[in-house]
Amino acid sequence: MRLLLLFALCLILTSCDLVMDSSYATKQEAVDAEMIAKGWIPAWVPEEATDLREVHDLDSNVSALAFSKPRSKQLLLPPGCRPVNHSDIQPAMFNRSWWPSEAALKRAYTFFRCEHQIDRSVFVATSRTGDRVLFWRTYAR
Repeated sequence: MRLLLLFALCLILTSCDLVMDSSYATKQEAVDAEMIAKGWIPAWVPEEATDLREVHDLDSNVSALAFSKPRSKQLLLPPGCRPVNHSDIQPAMFNRSWWPSEAALKRAYTFFRCEHQIDRSVFVATSRTGDRVLFWRTYAR
């Protein structure tokens, strides 16, 4: 009986996943889902953004976001974002099929480090073609 109770407790504890994934066809869908109000998607994401894919950990507040935008639409990052080399970034904490590999990141993206958020480092990467944007928060070094 004691073993059964221990097994049930372990099952309950491991089924509580604090990592949440979501996707939205448009920024407006993300707004309607209150993802910007909750802070998981930044307000500076352009109105024309599409194919938003987002993952976050409720416990640690690390997150990752990828979205598309028209090449003709200039991305206006917050004033605290500065260009950095690939060697100066920290990797995103999540492994998702929609997130580029490290080799693809290094080859095809330009990077920015933004102002820290408490104990998190914040990064943005834009594809060199200008149509894909990545945003992630990870543990500060």
